[in-house]
Amino acid sequence: MSSNNNNSFNNSNGIKRLAMVCASNQNRSLEAHNLFNNKGVKGVRSFGTSAHCKLPGPSIDKPNVFPFGTAYQSIYDSLKHQNVDLYTQNGILNMLERNIRVKLAPERWQEEVKQKFDLVFTFDQRVYDMVIDDLAQRDIGGTGLIQPIHVINLQVKDTHEEAVGGALHAYDIYTTLSKFDDWDDSKLDWDEVLDQFYKKTGRQLLHCLMFY
Repeated sequence: MSSNNNNSFNNSNGIKRLAMVCASNQNRSLEAHNLFNNKGVKGVRSFGTSAHCKLPGPSIDKPNVFPFGTAYQSIYDSLKHQNVDLYTQNGILNMLERNIRVKLAPERWQEEVKQKFDLVFTFDQRVYDMVIDDLAQRDIGGTGLIQPIHVINLQVKDTHEEAVGGALHAYDIYTTLSKFDDWDDSKLDWDEVLDQFYKKTGRQLLHCLMFY
């Protein structure tokens, strides 16, 4: 199921607007984006917060760096040409094939200023902090109705295997929340939902409610 980079979709028919965010919009956020797509969840997008997209290179001090907006297909072709054996062995080409099926190119969270979201999942505390800092600094004057946004961080190691587990846990939380039509209704106790999740999984998480 594919999803184009589209800044104009709206919250019609009560669809919750979800964002999956990691550092480079390559592994953890795309694994979650792909899972939610496959589960039929609408209104999902994904982003990164770093200045550039970084992928492992031939050595730890020589990462591959690409600007946000570079098509996943272009990144795939570049790395395949560079060293097809290396990037096949470490799973990067397989990951990029997945990314190509999900959307066109990596997007940067800080550059999306039009779309409003109801819930953001981050997968690293540094990313969580950057999202919160960005939301706090946004100028809400003249933008219309101020809306609530929940930000949840699941601490997920940036590996292919851990990304799968992080995506499943994000979907687990979303499934519980989706039982409630109004996420800001007093009947929904976010602390209780997240506390029960922690007791069940043992995965550390953070939660913040903001308005923008």
